[in-house]
Amino acid sequence: MSDLADDQARFVAVLQQGPESFPSGMFAGDPDRALLGLKAHANTISHARLVALEQTYPRTLAHVGAEAFNALSRDFIDLPAVRRRKLMGIGEGFADYLEASAANPLASGLAKVEWAWLQSYHAADVAALQLADLAQYDEARLLGMPVMPHPATRVVEIASAVAGLIPDLAARSDDTAAVLVTRPEETVRLLALGTAQTTLAIRAKNCANMGNLLQAAIETLGEAEALPAVFALIEAGALTRPGG
Repeated sequence: MSDLADDQARFVAVLQQGPESFPSGMFAGDPDRALLGLKAHANTISHARLVALEQTYPRTLAHVGAEAFNALSRDFIDLPAVRRRKLMGIGEGFADYLEASAANPLASGLAKVEWAWLQSYHAADVAALQLADLAQYDEARLLGMPVMPHPATRVVEIASAVAGLIPDLAARSDDTAAVLVTRPEETVRLLALGTAQTTLAIRAKNCANMGNLLQAAIETLGEAEALPAVFALIEAGALTRPGG
């Protein structure tokens, strides 16, 4: 490693691990002044990371309270793997961290939905399959039409009580088993799914064409409910065509 690369590595280590990693002789001049400057810079970075986490999980913050959220956030961003992340991805894994901490039984599920919302928002722009697209096919061609999940589609399994913490969640009920997150155009949508609908939404990820999807719907929901369930996925913007 070159002297420059070695110095850069030590400098990054100080930024990630804090002033305690400050190597003697790294900077010219008074080391106390240099350390003071690094502490100020480290505090600025830490604050920015905490704010980024708050902005990623506003509903979770409101649910657990500012003081508890701040304490959990500080411990989370201090994890070695999290220190190395850019601000955009700082919140990855926070829901699992909340679940492991057992600080609040519903906070983890709420955070999973918020992370899925963010991932859906930043997903690739692809035209969603629409019901009107189906009208141009006869039965044979329709059943063979290739389909796949829209890049913005996420299925987040949650406890039903979590649904009550999300005011903009459509069609929530006591049977809510998951949240379907979609972004067919510019707006992220949230739709509550019952147990059977959740099973279908998960199975839809592996359905290569419309015939496979309809068969999965029949096996999951029965013939009477199969077609409406498939239509509901299409209307939600959960599907697209390869190359669409």
